[in-house]
Amino acid sequence: MRYLRILSFAGIAAAIVWANFWISELHAQQEIVRRPPPGLAGVQLGTEARKFQQSSQLQPYAVPGEIQLATQMEQPELLPPPDGVVMPGQPFLYDALNQPAEVIGPGQEFNSDGTVKLSPYKKGFFQKLCLSADWLGGGSDPKDLGITEIESSLTVALPAPIREWPLFIMPGYNLYLMQDPGGLRDMPSQLHTVYLDFTWAPQFFDRHRLLLTVAPSLYTDFQVSTSDAFRLTGKALYVWDAQPDRLQFVAGVLYLNRDNIRLLPAGGAIWKPTPDYNFELIFPKPKLGMRVNVDNGYEDWLYIAGEFGGNTWAIERDSGADDKVTWSDWRLLGGYERRLDGGAGYRLEAGYVFNRKVEYASAVGDYNPRPTFIVRGGISF
Repeated sequence: MRYLRILSFAGIAAAIVWANFWISELHAQQEIVRRPPPGLAGVQLGTEARKFQQSSQLQPYAVPGEIQLATQMEQPELLPPPDGVVMPGQPFLYDALNQPAEVIGPGQEFNSDGTVKLSPYKKGFFQKLCLSADWLGGGSDPKDLGITEIESSLTVALPAPIREWPLFIMPGYNLYLMQDPGGLRDMPSQLHTVYLDFTWAPQFFDRHRLLLTVAPSLYTDFQVSTSDAFRLTGKALYVWDAQPDRLQFVAGVLYLNRDNIRLLPAGGAIWKPTPDYNFELIFPKPKLGMRVNVDNGYEDWLYIAGEFGGNTWAIERDSGADDKVTWSDWRLLGGYERRLDGGAGYRLEAGYVFNRKVEYASAVGDYNPRPTFIVRGGISF
């Protein structure tokens, strides 16, 4: 009988030890070490492990790669990494609610490859301050025409009448320094453009937006009357976002109000097959870009682009007579651009300028300058 009692107490003690071991294992499973995905959305995260605090009520949350968290789960769910993100080693447990604030910010959007989407606009009143300068090479030949262009502008935004229908107001000033060899073409040494651009961008229907611009401007050498120098320019464009973040169609007209061209049709398509390529097949300013680097808060792009340059200015000739001069050209450019969130960044470009024309309203002194090269740099804040 004594031996039976000893065996009974031993069995009870073993059961208690096993129960304590099982309970400790269960508690250990509920504190699962969660490691965030390295390089998620272009953000470099630390390697310090974070512990998941158990919750039985998690709301749906869309993450890169269209991964969805379960709305109710008693244990963390093992999820694959976002599309296009290669994870070294073993898979990770991903939970947006346990990521640092710098990783998942409020209102943050992602590209299809998991990188953070940069916004071309800021959220407040101030939008952008732009400065740029370019040089069209000249020489000593009478058929040469060298030009240094310095452009500046400031952009602010107002709700009109709501935030989704913004009104962009952009005052600007451009200076053009003309190199006319020997003064043979009776060209002013300086030309000026002063303008106030108003652009309204209402979205009346989902994926359908208008861009309506009017810009009262002065194009002058400041030697003629204001009435001769004043011109009104503008544009009206319709934009259909056929496939968000992938395909847009644009159609409309540009009101240049130049002596040689009053109206110019504009339109085409903007195709973005992947976040690494952006093809703006828009006349008269096409641009084909390739993203070569991306990191937290910026992207680097290489591109080729085309432009239709020139304008019309009211001037005073050497004889004292008032006249108007129009120069026009086509430009083929290649460049590098760093884009920052909110529309800031900088760019460097170089290219070829051809089909150049200088025409006067009086038709006295018209000529075609020789083709030349262009070098340009710009920065936006």
